[in-house]
Amino acid sequence: MIGDFHAVLDAIASHTRRLLWPAQIRRVGLTSHRDGLPPNERAAIALAAGIEALVGEARPHPSQLTPATTPWLRAALHLRAASDLIATHFHSDGRPRTPDAAATDTRALDAGLVDLGHLAAAILSAEESLALRALQIGVSKTVITTHLPGLGHLADLTRNLSTADRGADPDPRARLQALPQTWTPIRTDEPVLELGDRMHRLRQATFDMTAEHGDTLATLRDITTIGIAVHAHAAAFHGARPTTAADPAPGAHGAEALVLRGRAWQGLHRELSHFVTLAPPHATVRDDLVALSRLLPALAPLEADMSTATHADSAARRIGASLNGAIATMTDIGDHSAGAFADLARSGALRINARDLPRDLVTDDPALALDRLRGAFVRAPDAVVDTIQTQYRAVRQHPVEAIAVTTPLGPLPNPRRT
Repeated sequence: MIGDFHAVLDAIASHTRRLLWPAQIRRVGLTSHRDGLPPNERAAIALAAGIEALVGEARPHPSQLTPATTPWLRAALHLRAASDLIATHFHSDGRPRTPDAAATDTRALDAGLVDLGHLAAAILSAEESLALRALQIGVSKTVITTHLPGLGHLADLTRNLSTADRGADPDPRARLQALPQTWTPIRTDEPVLELGDRMHRLRQATFDMTAEHGDTLATLRDITTIGIAVHAHAAAFHGARPTTAADPAPGAHGAEALVLRGRAWQGLHRELSHFVTLAPPHATVRDDLVALSRLLPALAPLEADMSTATHADSAARRIGASLNGAIATMTDIGDHSAGAFADLARSGALRINARDLPRDLVTDDPALALDRLRGAFVRAPDAVVDTIQTQYRAVRQHPVEAIAVTTPLGPLPNPRRT
């Protein structure tokens, strides 16, 4: 319990260092004091140094070597992720490596220190109750006073951070909060590298999709098309015939598992196609879809006569590794897509033509039956949403794991249409 508390404090120290202007970190250091430094920067340096004096300077911190199984550890994990995001925008010597970093000035990072000061103050306020709880469960006073010695001096520093005038400007804070993920340039000079870059960018786009407002159905449909293609060509690489093979049994392994997963993406594509879309797909997702339709047939033709995975040459191994990486990435993309679809369902934004609803569902509802006769667009019934969410569960695990795919409403489309 106390160790998890220290983990959050260590994450605060790490994030403090990251928010200090990178060039200044290199010039001044964390424990040095120089006349003329703004008060908030002096407080930030003192806060990081004070926390490290308590929790130690070991890197990685011991808490980073264990799963985040408690609320304290999960909080530390999320804060470290924020630090890593900012770090990707700067070189180790403090120079910006992205256009976003070049446009981010010290005021924006000072705004981050203001928010961090509020967070650190809230965390430090838990020390007394944590010490009392530890005493109640039998932890010795010596251990408590060693690891929770009274952190009021650090709380004072957080107040200096959270009340700094230089960080009170809302515009820099908005710019810092809007700092995006670093986009990896697409290397188009070699197909294997281009496949990896595009799958990486696709995963980033779908991660951001869950935080965006608006209609994402067109993007979700494009993603299902990519899922079909990636699994079909990977299955062909491993010797399967995805366009002509019968549906494998649930829990299939090897190349058949790839065919099964591709059919699951295919079922999702058909079901999502029934919904009304109000906005075009994400531009980079559509670009990646077009590019993958060119790359995948060149790397792993569907009409291959034998398994390319059995070849011993280095080129085949590189292609196989890239395709396997694409399959693993699609599990993350499936997870992000499921979250975006769930958000759409909760918002009531899913509209479907009543004529596309299953007959048994319409028969039991007179209002839907009338809407079906009129060809009206209605809010998607819960049964339809639940079926699609079940299908998403089938694509959120890696196909090497045994899965049971629930049959979607109606038969799956003919695989020759993919």
